[in-house]
Amino acid sequence: MILAVLLLASFGAEAQEPRARVEVVELEIEGARAVDESDLRALLATRESPWLPWRDRAYFDPAVFDQDLKRMETLYAERGYPQARVNGIVSSRRDNEVALRIVVEEGEPVRAAEVSFAGFDVLPAEQVDAIRAGAAVRPGEPVARAGVQETARMAVAALWNAGYARARVDVLETTIAPGRVRVEFRAEPGLQTVFGPIDIAGNVTVADPLIRRQLAYLPGQLFQAAALEESRRRLERLGLFESVDIAVVERGRPDVETLVTVKERDHTQFTYSFGYGSEEGAYGEAGWRHLNFLGGARTVSARGRWSWLDRGGEAAFIQPYLFGAGLTLTLRGYAWQLDETVFEALSRGGRAGVSYERGRNTFTATYVHERDRVELPSGALGDAASRVLLTSLGVDEASGRQEGLLSALEFGAARDTSRESGGVTRGYFAAARVEQAGGWLPGSFNYISLLGDARYYHGVAPVTLAGRIQYGSIAAMRARSDVPFSKRYFLGGAGTLRGWGRQEVSPLSAAGVPIGGLSLLAASGELRVPVIGPLGAVLFVDAGNVWEDAWTASTNLHANGGVGARYRSRFGLLRLDFAYQFNTIEGLRIDGEPRSRRWRMHASIGHAF
Repeated sequence: MILAVLLLASFGAEAQEPRARVEVVELEIEGARAVDESDLRALLATRESPWLPWRDRAYFDPAVFDQDLKRMETLYAERGYPQARVNGIVSSRRDNEVALRIVVEEGEPVRAAEVSFAGFDVLPAEQVDAIRAGAAVRPGEPVARAGVQETARMAVAALWNAGYARARVDVLETTIAPGRVRVEFRAEPGLQTVFGPIDIAGNVTVADPLIRRQLAYLPGQLFQAAALEESRRRLERLGLFESVDIAVVERGRPDVETLVTVKERDHTQFTYSFGYGSEEGAYGEAGWRHLNFLGGARTVSARGRWSWLDRGGEAAFIQPYLFGAGLTLTLRGYAWQLDETVFEALSRGGRAGVSYERGRNTFTATYVHERDRVELPSGALGDAASRVLLTSLGVDEASGRQEGLLSALEFGAARDTSRESGGVTRGYFAAARVEQAGGWLPGSFNYISLLGDARYYHGVAPVTLAGRIQYGSIAAMRARSDVPFSKRYFLGGAGTLRGWGRQEVSPLSAAGVPIGGLSLLAASGELRVPVIGPLGAVLFVDAGNVWEDAWTASTNLHANGGVGARYRSRFGLLRLDFAYQFNTIEGLRIDGEPRSRRWRMHASIGHAF
């Protein structure tokens, strides 16, 4: 390790003289190729002062800088570069200022000449092939510690899930030439085991049988580590516990004893919130929920909300473990009023549905029964052509209203692997929903709709690249009036095309008023970057359109781009977006006024997706 430090006059020659702090005005890293520079900078306790004058300054400490260089060498060794050397050079600038330069000499890595697996004969051949294919250590590549450990964990997990609860996997590295090693993963599976006694601790008001019925395993069943994780997820989904832990207890038994430890949360909860958003204006919301209602982990709840956009209330009853683990019954009654720019809607009714969750997959079936009323402002009916069009859509020419009974069945499926850690999101979310109203069901409306939603998150600390695409279509069974006006598609606003106001992107009437459409396509991309502490920035682009006919899509899209700020507060993620339209909608009018402004600003809570 070479640390060339130029002694600064400002340090002082006499020990008894106080030393002035020396500010780091520049920090450069040279020669890093095998390891990303951002990973190296994340290790450093030494920082350079930010260019913003009001932020805290960074000062130089030779001892801390020396430890930084050692940590960088350790990281290189863990990545398969044991010969890497890191040198630091300190150069004085003006009084009490230094510039730091870190020079990396990576050297030659230690590469895997071959990777082998022994002792896995107890597993099916295709499973062993899957372990080989998924190994993070590959012939010809540098042997990184993290890759070796990840491969060993994957191999052990495969044995555990095959019933070998006491299996172990050792890693042997044999040097066969300079810079070349043979890596062998050697398994000692032991004997297949079964689950044994199940002990429960920490529960006070929740009965043992309720906890046991949520478990994905029983005594006498073949041991599987995946069953422990699935059991933990099932218990967490009940909402009764602050924490859930399932551990294997070693007491010299031939079977596997487990201990389920829970910590109950307060079963009676009252929540409230208030704030401001660019779309809903000022809002307030309050809710009450009782967990474990009459035992059995049942939940009853009530919620009320008021804002300039929507207002109303609902009550719900949730029965988990309906005939079996993972199956849940939900009953909900509600009355909601929605004051959109284009229309006002009132919905009163209820929903009854069942959902089934298995792992990260969710399947739902719901029956909807509600009375709907939609009223359009007088400006939407201002000319003869608009009146003819809206009448064909089921809106009464005299009152501007559409009323009727909506009776529908909804079926949905979703898979969510997305996870956020340290502000970085990884994984994906995919969902599809099919809805059929009327037909053989009673009601005033008759249609079939399909909506798909896919999101993907790729995080490389500290940055997240996020993308989303949606497509939906709704088809009337007979006349166009079979589709409720409130079900027609619109885009624009804080959650979709941010260059426009809420519901401004859609087909227009002859008067230039958005009237919605029957097909929708929308896509968004975001680059999420942390700035300082809880503050982050976002670059985004949105594109999409709405078409009048069902099952339609084209490349004729409206698009916008912009920047945003994100702030992680104790109340949640606060969002502010500024967007600019790349193209315009000719003839668009809202409240009788033309909309020619090409930029919009939106304030809200939570990510756009």
